[in-house]
Amino acid sequence: MNNDFHYNPFSGVLHEDIQQTIIPSFNVNEIINKIKTSNSLAIEFIGKQGRGKTSHLLYLQQTINIYPIFLLDDSSSISNIIQSKSDIVFIDSIHRLNIKDRIRLFKEKKVVIYTTHWSRKVECFLTKKHLYSISFKGIDAKNLSLILNRRLKLASKNQLNNEMLFSLKNTSDLIKKFGDNYRAIINHLYEQYQ
Repeated sequence: MNNDFHYNPFSGVLHEDIQQTIIPSFNVNEIINKIKTSNSLAIEFIGKQGRGKTSHLLYLQQTINIYPIFLLDDSSSISNIIQSKSDIVFIDSIHRLNIKDRIRLFKEKKVVIYTTHWSRKVECFLTKKHLYSISFKGIDAKNLSLILNRRLKLASKNQLNNEMLFSLKNTSDLIKKFGDNYRAIINHLYEQYQ
């Protein structure tokens, strides 16, 4: 690994470092207002794998961290979520629950904020829950430069000089090569900085 860094800048970001690395792709105050003022709301972060949905979900949950977050995997069940006393919940990978459980969740919780690969319009319609979708596609070269440079600075042992930072040309080249797959870009850079 490069001696200029405490760790590979493109390894996984710790939960406590998300606030320092992410550039939100939505108006945070607008979303918080929707959450606090709604009686029946689903906010979906929708997009393909590797587009930043989970990072943004974690970022938002940390911004208003009085509400629990559930990171689902193939063995997850709905019971822990339903048993939570909070009427507002964050869920990563809601698609890991079956449709029956998603409908139950939407009926029992006032606000559900979640990541998904496909819209949950049907479940929202069936439960009369207002749906607000935030699409994750496309990457802006300027924002990508800021994100990558923030990760470099966070991992750096010393002050970084301009040659060590990502320029707009660097990030534009990455976008040309990997499209809007943020995860593929990070994985590529992880290998470069290993």
